[in-house]
Amino acid sequence: MLETGDPHLDPSDQPSLDYTFKGVWMVDNVKGNETYIRTVLGFKGENYVACADYPYAAIMEKFLPEVKVAKLSAEAPYGNTPTPEEELWMQTLIDYRNGSCLESTLAVPYRIIGISDLSFYLEMMPSETYSTIYLPFIVTKDDGTLMAVVLTIAPTESTALLDRSGASFTNILTVTQIEIIIDGQKEIQTLNPTMQLKFTSIERVK
Repeated sequence: MLETGDPHLDPSDQPSLDYTFKGVWMVDNVKGNETYIRTVLGFKGENYVACADYPYAAIMEKFLPEVKVAKLSAEAPYGNTPTPEEELWMQTLIDYRNGSCLESTLAVPYRIIGISDLSFYLEMMPSETYSTIYLPFIVTKDDGTLMAVVLTIAPTESTALLDRSGASFTNILTVTQIEIIIDGQKEIQTLNPTMQLKFTSIERVK
């Protein structure tokens, strides 16, 4: 049986779907990058959304415009000798292991909270182990300084809308807090109002 989040929803009305969309991110009113999102409903009784990339540059432009960015990254080491950026990325994941960190192509569980004739309404589902969701990335400033940026995502305020026919998909991540870490020193900014990262599909590619 699918996890719907609503006992009144009929699991038989939830077909297995697997769509991939090309779309664009917006960070509030700042346009972000184009990327791909895969949406899977009913895979072994569960639902997932996996994003190929997140709008790191638009986040920096919106909330930290004073920072002169040379490079943005969010990657694990691939070679025998990790780069300083990769080392900081892995250390950040370790430091935030009390929560669940979003990564590129990571399948994030969602639950269906509503069904209409045309659409599925979804909500990011907190893990039983991790109730907090983070979106971390690494900034290399133009002077060579490395900075970790960690967004706190509110799962129950992060929703998605999937057209039944696969014509469109919208995904909204609600950010409640931004943390900036340089040389182990942390600065926390609580967002009020919250920030929204919104993915809107341009076309379905699969």
